[in-house]
Amino acid sequence: MEINEKIHIEEYNPEWVKKYEYEKEQLCNALGDMVLGIEHVGSTSIPGIWAKPIVDIMIGVKSLPLEKSLIDKVVELGYECLGEAGVSGRIYFRKRFPKAYNVHITQFGNLIWKNNILLRDYLRCNKDEAMRYSELKKNIISEGVNDLLEYSERKADFINEILKKAKYKWSQA
Repeated sequence: MEINEKIHIEEYNPEWVKKYEYEKEQLCNALGDMVLGIEHVGSTSIPGIWAKPIVDIMIGVKSLPLEKSLIDKVVELGYECLGEAGVSGRIYFRKRFPKAYNVHITQFGNLIWKNNILLRDYLRCNKDEAMRYSELKKNIISEGVNDLLEYSERKADFINEILKKAKYKWSQA
């Protein structure tokens, strides 16, 4: 299974929140008390910015590696498991039909968990930075980039910059 795929971005759609809420319920029903936390992350969770029309869901569990029974329950919901997919400490699942989702399962409260929430919350609270991120994404696509790995690589420096700002700003509060 290959993680790379063709991508496009769309203007913010408030339906993404409804899609998240629906899938959150499906995942929580399937996984039960294995879920210590579940969050809508990624660009579809940030009002007003352009995003791939794929809802990212992060699930926090007690520990990794995941038991096969937990992986099987996610797969039964129509997801394919791609393992760590280049990110140590995270198990990545994706579903593309009938609606598109990514599920990232990680240890609740670890650095992956904290950074995803920090990035989301900082961009929700800082509209100028969110719009700058949105413009960067549109520029990347306008330059002809249409595959996930290159798109992600081209955004990495910006994301790291925002995480540094967020950690500094909120450590001063």
